Amino acid sequence: MKKRVITLFSLIFLVFLPIKAWSETILDKIERTGEMTVGARKDAIPFGYEDQQGQWTGYSVDLIRIIHQELQKNLKKSIKLTFKEATIDNRFNIVQDNTVDLMCGATTITQERLKKVDFSLPFFMTGAQFLVKLKDSETFDINGTLAEIPIAFIPGTTTQEIIPQIYPFAEWKIVKSRREGVKKLKKGEVQAVVSDGILLVGEIVQQGHKPRDFTLTPRQPITTELYGCMLPKNNRDWKEFIDNIIVGRKTLELQDKWFNVNRSKFPYIIHN
Repeated sequence: MKKRVITLFSLIFLVFLPIKAWSETILDKIERTGEMTVGARKDAIPFGYEDQQGQWTGYSVDLIRIIHQELQKNLKKSIKLTFKEATIDNRFNIVQDNTVDLMCGATTITQERLKKVDFSLPFFMTGAQFLVKLKDSETFDINGTLAEIPIAFIPGTTTQEIIPQIYPFAEWKIVKSRREGVKKLKKGEVQAVVSDGILLVGEIVQQGHKPRDFTLTPRQPITTELYGCMLPKNNRDWKEFIDNIIVGRKTLELQDKWFNVNRSKFPYIIHN
């Protein structure tokens, strides 16, 4: 009889242990392990990139650090912050499989993507714009058809899904990155590069060019791209915690630090 009781309790333990682990929230896990693992890009200037000293930096990196600081205050304990590199190819997978607790970067919130991950409230608004040399801006007629005008674009982006359909007669040139597109623009191989405006500004600065030697057109972006932090689905408390930080005063101060049109390294009007 005693053996049967022990066996019964063993079965109960084995049955309920996975349920307990499965039901653990992100906040529970961080508090238990004392570690917060986050994803950020190194190729999405100015949101996540390496500076000249090889240090991981960017607006999203700073935003993550603010979230980390507030989390430590909330939990009243020291939490280790671990960064993992996210790429344009793996960024959704590392959130879905819980490799990271959070991924902040230049990722547009869409209904299709919401099937894979949850998003925080938007922390930035931009949209598709054409980057052209300032000296060519008067002849680049955005109100025309842009027929036979060579324009660089990156496939597999939300920009690519929309803009070529609006201007089907342009001479669309595929490039692997904004870096390649801006280089082709400087050489005169294309007349414009189309992408999210803020990312084009970031690439100009990264390549050592002056933003004032270029222009973004139209002034009001053609599309609306709302960037949000990604987190694993069904973690309501974790999302609420992050959302409260995003709408807070520190995030507004961070935006001014990074994007003020008169003082910052990456001058850009955050469109509303």
